[in-house]
Amino acid sequence: MRRWTLGIGLLVLAVTTTACLNSNEKNEVGGSNITSGSTGGKKVVTIAIVQKDPAGWLEQAEAAYESKYPNVDIVIKEYVALPERSSGAFMINGQVSPADLEKYRNAINTDLMSGKGADIVSVSELNYKKYADKGVLTDLGALMKKDPEFDPVKLFGNVMDAANGGGEKVVAPIWFDIHTVTSALGPEQLKVDDASWTWSDLLQQGAKLAKDLPGDLEIMGGIAPAALLRAIVMSDYDHYINQEKKTASFDTGKFAGLLNQLKELYGARMLSANHDKAIENRDIFRNESFRSPMFALETLLSKRQIWNQPVSGKHAGLRFSSNMMLAINAKSGVTDEAWKFLSYLLSEEAQSNPAMFTWFPMNKAAVAVKLKQAASAPAQSKTTGASSDNAQEPVKVTAQTTEQLMTYIGQPGYFQGSDPRLMDIVETETAAFFAGEKTAETVAKLIQNRAKTYLNE
Repeated sequence: MRRWTLGIGLLVLAVTTTACLNSNEKNEVGGSNITSGSTGGKKVVTIAIVQKDPAGWLEQAEAAYESKYPNVDIVIKEYVALPERSSGAFMINGQVSPADLEKYRNAINTDLMSGKGADIVSVSELNYKKYADKGVLTDLGALMKKDPEFDPVKLFGNVMDAANGGGEKVVAPIWFDIHTVTSALGPEQLKVDDASWTWSDLLQQGAKLAKDLPGDLEIMGGIAPAALLRAIVMSDYDHYINQEKKTASFDTGKFAGLLNQLKELYGARMLSANHDKAIENRDIFRNESFRSPMFALETLLSKRQIWNQPVSGKHAGLRFSSNMMLAINAKSGVTDEAWKFLSYLLSEEAQSNPAMFTWFPMNKAAVAVKLKQAASAPAQSKTTGASSDNAQEPVKVTAQTTEQLMTYIGQPGYFQGSDPRLMDIVETETAAFFAGEKTAETVAKLIQNRAKTYLNE
């Protein structure tokens, strides 16, 4: 299930700048086609997304772009409306159900394969590599090269390359997350070679330390079984799925063994969904995602050890993901205009907007701006996110600390592998196992059969 979660402190700033934009009447919700092209002397560029970001960043970018280019009309087609926010509410959670995601995927698939649909398409919830192979997505690399105003050096090229698997650029992440494992234990107690470790290594090492060290420790806290399993399968995706050969490997025994291991550890309370021990730093490992520059910088400058997530496949380096990756429909009649708007979304001006505060901007200069914005915001409570007299003082942002963060972000890496539909299959079928209704072996076979059927459709 896709979820937007926004903190309070910075959201106040974002909401004050977006209030008048959240009811943009020309934007639409639902599955009806929007026609691109020319209307009333304007070039119409349509963009299809699952759901708008709650802080209104995309709508603000649309308004700013249209003020610069009055001959262009950007129309946002939102498939799932955000829940209404009550007056004065600063915490917003927007949820998209698996059923709604499936409707979006089916609608976009029909549009792309029939040569119709929006000019710009959000592909984060799609197996976009499959569409790239079918030639229905525009080569963004070619558009970048012929645009004299676009400078790729201003962006995190490693993230762009990772999103496209090192090949032809057909998708552009607008923002991204970095996924790590961290620990408050020092290297004298816990040593990890994250170039070669596996999830099995992590679980076994954590279980041993939880028994040997004082303090009622647990391997990992604040993470439900389904969420941990999803993280494991996504980082080990190449082990379970061979997209090119259209084969799956859930029935080899390893996956069933993993399920049984997780169930045993959760039963022994060495793993839990409870956040108490994590808040008290009594978790040995923490599955941590850096969703903002300031949070990443604070962690880098802390005494916590930071590692890349375990992986059994062929990939190494940082693990990225994004819930806002855009592609241009190869059948768009306004390709140049669509690219201009997409490139604007990657600009320092757009990405420095305070409404984009819960993700890493793709624009390098915008990261420095975000650090300054966060450093000047009211201090936040680590546990609640609310302003507090007892909140931790923010890290001082200097040229040196900014450079340290930029060096860290700029490392080679890859996007967590996953076909959203396959991940939904895994999550749906394993729910019965964790509920005690089916054995691990039965669930593994069900996933194997469903995965094979889907891969060969």
